[in-house]
Formats: sequence, structure tokens, C-alpha cells
Amino acid sequence: MARRSSGRTIQQDAEAGSPYARLGLAYMYHHGKNIDPDPELALKWYIRSAESGCSRAKWELTKIYRDGTIAEQDDEKFIYYLRAAADSGVPEAKLDLGFAYLLGAFVDKNEGYAFLWIHSAACQGNMMAQFMLGYMYGAGIGTEKDISEREEWYSKIGLSGNGDLFYWIGRNFEYGLMDINVDLIEAARWYKMGADMGHEKCLLCWRAVLTALDGGVRDSLAERDKRIMNTGVEKEKLVREQALVTADRFFEEGDDEKAFTYYKMAADLGNPDAMFALAMLYHAGVYVKRSDNTSLELMIKASVAGSEDAQFVLGTLYEEGRGVKKNLNESIRYFTMAAANGYLAAYYKLSLYMEHPEIHVRNSAVITR
Repeated sequence: MARRSSGRTIQQDAEAGSPYARLGLAYMYHHGKNIDPDPELALKWYIRSAESGCSRAKWELTKIYRDGTIAEQDDEKFIYYLRAAADSGVPEAKLDLGFAYLLGAFVDKNEGYAFLWIHSAACQGNMMAQFMLGYMYGAGIGTEKDISEREEWYSKIGLSGNGDLFYWIGRNFEYGLMDINVDLIEAARWYKMGADMGHEKCLLCWRAVLTALDGGVRDSLAERDKRIMNTGVEKEKLVREQALVTADRFFEEGDDEKAFTYYKMAADLGNPDAMFALAMLYHAGVYVKRSDNTSLELMIKASVAGSEDAQFVLGTLYEEGRGVKKNLNESIRYFTMAAANGYLAAYYKLSLYMEHPEIHVRNSAVITR
């Protein structure tokens, strides 16, 4: 159990050398969480956190230099931090490094190394890695061909996967993405798993593949994407996202009534960020009568729907006993959810109660979106 930081701020602990305080401070500057955004300071603290041994900071730097977000895109730094994150145990980094070796991207192509890194990520429970490992066993890539091993890894995904994952896998098989050989039978297999769960996009694709297997015309990738965008779930998603953007714009303009209306519209359609925004409006009494009870109800609803902001706030409330009975177990549970969903300052909070928050979060199946 880590020692509590008595009365110290995240800034003070970051200056004192805490890798997770540095990570949290970097995240706050990066995304403007309770602080003015500052890309230069965000990058500085990510680097200092990584230098302190924080593997999550190494993974964040990998993505920053890959995508060119708050720093210029830099292939050399990207592969440096990718290796560092993989060596530190980050399963997503292991998977991406495996793909790099598989495709010969930024490194010399080496199917044996690809297999080893993807196998390691799969053993940590990364389902995309588990799929790729099964595929590599089935195709004899980087290892001897072994159909029984393929089916064992595929079965793990079938038991715990979701419709979005099955859609991703089916799409790769149908169109030969991610260097996977086109196999319509395998595509139908995975789409069917999602279709059985009521996943609308999987159902559409499964029917299309069955038509193609029966001698019908196959959709091009562009044609399929157009059909997907016309599904009810995608149309609703677009309306939901547009409502949130509109609400944010009205809020910035100071039109609280219209902001509330559009936040409620987006929230009623299931947007967790809109639910969180409504909770904060009720807490502050903006446009509506202040109600901490309503705010708390909305905060819990937003948390269940996947808002990492709501999860972090609830962790803080239970930690401090504000509006709820103080409960450190509940606090840690919510901070764990927030960290798993990308609210990196939650790692700092967890570090105040445990020695290895990253391992704790990886071992906790709490990612909600």
C-alpha cells in the first residue's frame, strides 16, 4: 500500500518526482482538465513521467509522436517510445510493435518477433492481440501452423468479445485489411457472432457476405461504408454527436437555455458526455434550479454509460465524503474505471493508495467504452 500524500497537490508531487503525478499533470495540461491547456507543458510532463518509469506515459508519447498531436510527428521518437512502452508491459504497445514487425513498418519485417510480441499482448488479455495470435497460428505466420491453437484463441474472443470487435474482425476478413487474407467464410463467422448479439452493423454485413457466398454481387469497401452510415445506429450516433457539439457551442456563447436543451437531447440519446454536462449544470444551478441529488443521479448514470469525467468526479466525492458517505473502496473503484477509460489523472489518485496502479488497472475489467 502506498503512503498517502498528506495535503500535497499534484503539482507538488510532480515536482517531487512522482511518476503518476507527472502523468496526471501532463494529462491535465493536454486536455485542459481544471487547468488552461498548454501543449508544451503537457509534453514536458509526459516526458518527465516516462523518464520516471511510468509505462503509460511512454504509451502516450508513442501516440503523440505517431499522430503529431501536441508535438510534431516524429517516426524515430514514435518507434523509440513504442519499444519503451512495449518493454514496460503495455499490451497495446506490444500489439502495435507486433504489427510493425509483421508489416515491416518502421522496423525490419520479422514474423518471429511479431509473433512473440503479439503473443505477449494476447496473454495479457488484449482481445485484438488474441485474434491476431489465433490468425497467425491458423496461417502459420511466425510459428508453426496449428489449427487447434487458432480455435483456442478464437474461442476466448467468442466468450468475452463484443459486437464492435466482431465487426472489426469480420471486416478484416471480408476486405483483407491489416494484411489478413480475404476469407468470406471467416468473415461470415465473425459477423454472425455480432449479429446474434443484435449488433446492427454485423447483421447487415453478415447478410451481405451470405449473398456474396451465394453468388451475388459483393460490395466494395466504399459501398459497404456508405450502407453502414445509413444504418439506424449510425444515424442516431450522428444526431447524438451533433447535439453535443451544438450544446457545447451554445454553452460557450452563454446561451444556457439552448445549451441545456441540446445537452438533454444528447443525453436522452445515450451520450455519456452530455449526461456529465447536465450533472454539472444541476450542481452549479446553471439555467436549472440547483440540485445536488439530481446532479449525483446524472453523474452515476453518466459513469455507467462510460464518462471517464463522471467516474473521476465520483471517485473524488467518495474519497472526500462530499454529497455521499466517505468510502475509499468505492473511490478506488471509480478511479480505476476512470483510469481504464483514459482519465490519466486517476492514476495519480490510485498511486496514493497502491504501489502499482497501472497493473491494478490492467487487471481490472472495468473499461466501459
